[in-house]
Amino acid sequence: MRTTYKAALWAIAGCLSTFVLAQGPTSAPAAQSGATVTGQASQPDSSKKADRAANRSFAKKVHQALNKTKGLAGTDIAVFANAQTGEVILSGFIDTPDQEHIATDAASKVQGVTSVSSKIVQRPQL
Repeated sequence: MRTTYKAALWAIAGCLSTFVLAQGPTSAPAAQSGATVTGQASQPDSSKKADRAANRSFAKKVHQALNKTKGLAGTDIAVFANAQTGEVILSGFIDTPDQEHIATDAASKVQGVTSVSSKIVQRPQL
């Protein structure tokens, strides 16, 4: 049964990661000045790699804070983060409803986090 939870977690993680990584900073000044989108498309791949590396590092920092938090033992929580905006999405499975509040509280206390969204679900009792 635990394998199905992990498979569901990975499916949720895959969906959320494409959502988080697809959101980039909007270019309001470029739109106001009449600049074309081709200027953004010609960005080198190294800046995209740097953004992804920053997102992974930021998510790792939040995940480490969750691992150190009391009351979250036995949870499967994945962290998706946008380092530029400070937005964090928590996804996964918990055993009790209190653990969701504990996890969102712990994530919001990490330096650089501006908002925390929770996609955490409670495991069904068998």
